[in-house]
Amino acid sequence: MSKEADKNLRFIPRDVLPDHVIGLVEALYSLGGSADPMHIGDITSESIDVLPKAIDVAEALNLLRYENGYLYITELGRKVAEANAKKLKKILREIVLLNRIEPLYEIYTILKERRAIPVEEFKNIVEKHYRRINRDVIKNVLVWGAYLELFKMSEDDSQIVLIHD
Repeated sequence: MSKEADKNLRFIPRDVLPDHVIGLVEALYSLGGSADPMHIGDITSESIDVLPKAIDVAEALNLLRYENGYLYITELGRKVAEANAKKLKKILREIVLLNRIEPLYEIYTILKERRAIPVEEFKNIVEKHYRRINRDVIKNVLVWGAYLELFKMSEDDSQIVLIHD
């Protein structure tokens, strides 16, 4: 939770999923828009390992700000918390692409040109951003891609295909 989080985050942490970020924003919203991070952790039952990373991601996406030991929801965070599922995905997709959050942005950019890439190429892109990868990292990037309706695994598990352009 640093003041520089919005300038330094260029990739999604390997163990943060959309649910972590959305749950955090919705919890903060339900508390009136501000809270101590420890209180949020109690409400969301989030792991002490994941919560600070989820806060950093939400801050980098301008959904909340961390100031003087408290979290404050932003106007964009309010829109996310109030949005229906379809609008929520659209808002987050736009934020991720505008901020060029990796590896989602690189994968999406390649898929816009080619419509599909082999799974091995997808893994190479992910590995470039995370160095050491495992099945969980691959799965988490796929979860983000599918949730944001950017890309998904093909039915035969051989390719990553574009969902939304």
